Parts: sequence; C-alpha cells; structure tokens
Amino acid sequence: MKLNKIALALFAVTAAPLAANAGVTISPLLLGYHYSEGAEDDQAELLKDYSGNGDSYYKEDGLYTGAALGIELTPSTQFQVEYGVSNTDAIRQDGSNSFDAEQEMISGNFLIGTEELTGYTDSALKPYMLIGAGQSKLEIKDSSGDKVSGTKDTIGNLGLGAMYRMNDALSLRGEARAIHNFDQNWWEGMALAGLEVVLGGHLAPTVAVPPMQEPEPVIDNTPVVIVESDLDSDGDGVSDSMDACPGTPMNVVVDERGCPVPVDITDELKMELRVFFDNDKSAIKDQYKPEIAKVAEKMREYPNSMARVEGHASKTGPSARYNQRLSEARAVAVKSMLTNEFGIAPNRLSTVGYGYDNPIAPNDTEEGRAMNRRVYAIITGDKTMTVEQTKDMVVQ
Repeated sequence: MKLNKIALALFAVTAAPLAANAGVTISPLLLGYHYSEGAEDDQAELLKDYSGNGDSYYKEDGLYTGAALGIELTPSTQFQVEYGVSNTDAIRQDGSNSFDAEQEMISGNFLIGTEELTGYTDSALKPYMLIGAGQSKLEIKDSSGDKVSGTKDTIGNLGLGAMYRMNDALSLRGEARAIHNFDQNWWEGMALAGLEVVLGGHLAPTVAVPPMQEPEPVIDNTPVVIVESDLDSDGDGVSDSMDACPGTPMNVVVDERGCPVPVDITDELKMELRVFFDNDKSAIKDQYKPEIAKVAEKMREYPNSMARVEGHASKTGPSARYNQRLSEARAVAVKSMLTNEFGIAPNRLSTVGYGYDNPIAPNDTEEGRAMNRRVYAIITGDKTMTVEQTKDMVVQ
C-alpha cells in the first residue's frame, strides 16, 4: 500500500497552504464502475504468475472509489490530483479459480469547461472535458494474501463530464472516462459520480467594460429650400411647415424633420462600502445592513457591475494564520448577505482576506484596533442610456 500512503500524504501537503484561497476544490468521494477492455488473452499474456509455473490471469470489471483535490486556473478550468482504487477479482486464464485484484491509480487531470470556448453563462450546468496522465499499479493476491502477479504502468485519461452547481460552494459531478494503458497498449473505461466542494467560492469571470463611444457629429446633406415666408417658431432651424416635432428645446440637436436626435451615453458606477466588526467576530451588525442593501440596489441598477470584497483584522488573536482566516470569514459574510438576502449573483462578487497586513490605524490602541476590524468593498460598473443629443455634446 506504498502508493496509497504517498497519495494521502500528497493530498494533505497540497491542501494545507491552499485551503484559505478561493477556487480550491475537493471531491471527497468519487464512486464509479471500472470497466476493463475485455481483452482476456492480452491481459493474461501480461499477468503471469510470479512463481513461473505457467499460470496467467485477467482482471474483471469492478467498483472504483476515489477522491480528488484541485485548484481553479480560470472560472471554468481546474487542475486536479486524483487518487482511487478498484477492488475486483482476477480470474485464472483457464477459469479454474479467482483471486483478489486491487488496482491503485493516481493521476493529474485538467478539467476544461466548455464555457472557456463558448463564453460564461449563469447556467448551473457546467460541461467539461478532461485530459490527464498518471500511474496505475495492479496487484493480484491469493487467499493467503501473497502477491502472485501484478504490473505498474503509465496511463492517460480522456473524459467528458458535467458539474451541476447547487450553490457557490457545492456541485454534483458526473463523468465518463477512457483510460489508456501506454505500457500494455489496452483501453479501460470508467463511469464516475460524486460531490465537489469549493473553498472560498469559485473564481469570478472578468467582465470587459466597453470604452465609451463618443457620438458622431450629425451631418445633414439634405438640400434645404428656404422660403422667407416660413416661420421657425422653436428656432431649431427647421421651418414650421416641415417641422414634425414642434416646440423642441433650443439646446437639442434635431434631424431634417425637426425631431430630437437620440444618442447613447455611458454612466459609470464607482462606490465604496465599509463594514466594521466586533473583536474576534465575523457576524455583520444590524447597523450596516442598510448600507449593504444600498450596494445591492446599485448592483441591480448596473447589471454588469462587480464588487471586490476585502476583509481585514486587527493584530490580536493567537496567530497570523488565525487572523488571516478571520479576515476571509468577514469578507465571505458580506458576500453571503449580498447573495442570499439580496439576490446578487455569486460570480459578480470576489473576496480576499488580508489578515492584519493592511491596517488603517495603529494596532496599539483599542480605537485603532476597532478601525482595523473591517470589510472594505469597491463596486464598479457602467450602464448605457439613450438620451436626446444636445448641442454641447457635438464634437467641434
């Protein structure tokens, strides 16, 4: 079980420094059906008895159990380290007897979401493709536990699957996978299902803000016949006899019919939010809930707006790591209120914790420490509105 111990150690060492960061994924239990190609003669040619007595074996299909640890590289792509075991039976080639067979596999896999190619959506269903490589160790043992045959090979993984996000932290996972044994040149297959947990929330996609387009000047090449007897009551340059929109205000640009010219303008949003917390607490006090509600109202008014929520702590507590976790919990508390109570989509909110690294006041007084126990959020976005073009908008 040496490979088993190495895999468990790898999970523990990798998880420790990443657990506080957003986009760290854990699949604590993967269950599947492991299918062998069925090339009994090919397997038997490889799986010879160690004693050299001429016996050979082939492995049957069986149950696969595993776990995976990963980190998101983009909002729809992640890299995972997966360890799993298939427990089944091995049959002597002549069919006279069966033995216990255990196949351990450890591999590194890239899960590439189809949204990486088609663009991000709000759909809960997230299809993905899988590609990876690793090592397979197969052992066949007799009833006394002695190893009679086995092999250790390099494998490659190809698969198609989908995540169904029940919320920002929990997803159901299903996958069909093909496994190629490079050393023995045969294929195996696997159908998997499991649960995936994400720590700190998924990475949010970056929303590109289009640059503001300056309105082009209105150029009217229509010939105008001036009749001295025609009146222009509203002074817009179009005589009353041809004016389809009489009474136009003096500063409004009109077209050849005397009607206002519409133009699109971009209104930018930038606002800040500050929430302060009690010592060693991440619960939001009632006095700050109206301010968070105002942020949610603005984010609904500007549908493409995003918020970066930063958590901070004072320099108290048992350790720097404890204050780091506390600052992250405060940021997540504000994000959760915006999401759960005010309906803001989780992928529009990002969180980060700074521990006590960025104080705004000295930490050697109670007043200073109270100022440092805070969440600071920056909300940015824009929206486009259509208005009547005025003469002071025209490019000279």
